[in-house]
Amino acid sequence: MGTRSAPERAAAARAALVGLALAAVLCGPAWARGEYVGSSGAEVYGHAWVQAWAADAWPAFAAGTDRAAGAQSWPILDRLPTWIAAGLAQAVGLRHAWNVSIAAGVVLAAVGGDALARAVGGDRTVGSVAVPLMPIWLGSLTSGLTEDVAIGGLALGLAAAVEGRWVRAGAWLGVLAWCGLYLAWLGAVGVAVLGVRAVLRGRPTLAMFGGAALAAGLAAPAAWAFGGVLDQEPRRPPAVVEPRWPVNPWRGADVLASVAPGKVDTTGAAVREHPTYLGFVPLGLAVAGGGPAGWLALGACVAASYGDDLSVAGTPTGWTNPAAAVLHALPMGDRFRNHARIMLLGQLVLILLATRGAARVVAATPRAAWPLALAVAAEVVLVSPARAPLPGTPDAAPAIYAALATAPPGLPVRVVGSSNPQRPLFDQRWHGRRLLNGPNRPDPGRPHPGDEIVVAFGPAVERLVGELGTPDAQADGAAAWWPGPVGAGP
Repeated sequence: MGTRSAPERAAAARAALVGLALAAVLCGPAWARGEYVGSSGAEVYGHAWVQAWAADAWPAFAAGTDRAAGAQSWPILDRLPTWIAAGLAQAVGLRHAWNVSIAAGVVLAAVGGDALARAVGGDRTVGSVAVPLMPIWLGSLTSGLTEDVAIGGLALGLAAAVEGRWVRAGAWLGVLAWCGLYLAWLGAVGVAVLGVRAVLRGRPTLAMFGGAALAAGLAAPAAWAFGGVLDQEPRRPPAVVEPRWPVNPWRGADVLASVAPGKVDTTGAAVREHPTYLGFVPLGLAVAGGGPAGWLALGACVAASYGDDLSVAGTPTGWTNPAAAVLHALPMGDRFRNHARIMLLGQLVLILLATRGAARVVAATPRAAWPLALAVAAEVVLVSPARAPLPGTPDAAPAIYAALATAPPGLPVRVVGSSNPQRPLFDQRWHGRRLLNGPNRPDPGRPHPGDEIVVAFGPAVERLVGELGTPDAQADGAAAWWPGPVGAGP
């Protein structure tokens, strides 16, 4: 791969410092509050729970857990980051390990943005700031989708392919398969397009085949673990009116979400956030730096992100998306559960174009780089639907679980009425008992208090009091029942 020059090392170090500053801004507030970085309304609970039992098995790779129903064999989407975080948790604890991992992802994203800009002759300052602040990626971090954290690796792989360093690109694709299959798939599509472009320009090389072989060899073991999952048709949720359409919580992206500014209130909602907002500052810069091929790639990503059916301003149109047929023709292209995530690649393409436009501006106005980068950042923070700084998930135990210490030992726990279906998994750390709830079955069905502990939250408490009688324990609006004399608990 060659030795980097001193100026190149200095530029990479500068990008890492930019990433550290952005990590402090994005992650610092939640971290300082003693929280997990990410929203309690999405999947932080579930992914943090996976890291918890992976930490117990470390340094082995955990293949599942018997702590919850149906999780004895559980394919981890991001095996490498989970294993690293699990190891780090041995020294600093689960919460700090989680937050360090997210912050490290921000630094890697900045380094990747710098490399991508360098590869296309763009402005590296804008690249190092814009990639960590991509709205779609901030949505992944907000939602706790740890399999998207390594977006910087995708940027680095694309940068290597643009520069014709095919073996390096193949290495990044192979590693990405261990970080997240979505990222690896998007990277494979992007690098394949760049490879075809190189062939059409008469520049095929043996290194292309070497890079492809390396990527396949590294990725195969990771993909093999998901063979059964990948063979399953994804469930298609029904087309319904979606009031939170700017963040595309389900299905594909709304047609207007790419250009609709404004924050979205997700308070009390259990939703994942996938904001596909492009940004008028990056679009303006892209106009100055984009060529036909770049705009075609961006347009293809945007069209594919709409999914199988088109919705406008949250309302289904009843029209089929013609781009879906092209997507489905690609290997595994019909396996997306939320097509908006295709914009993880699409927004990288936009930034690639924007950095080229920024370079032209800087060539005419040498001190414009930082003002342009700050304009990109300001639009994301103030105008886009993405959340920056990132929200936090409190690392606190519901008081009801302390009462379970007096319940008969060995009984499993059934949780009813949780505000988030993954919350019982996360809270298992506080009582240590096996859960009848599971990651694929968050509602374990009708309670049987004769052979289990039943814990209820919210409106479920009043309903179960009518069914089960006086609780054995109550705390902060929650209640619990277990076998034995009624009211035997504290």
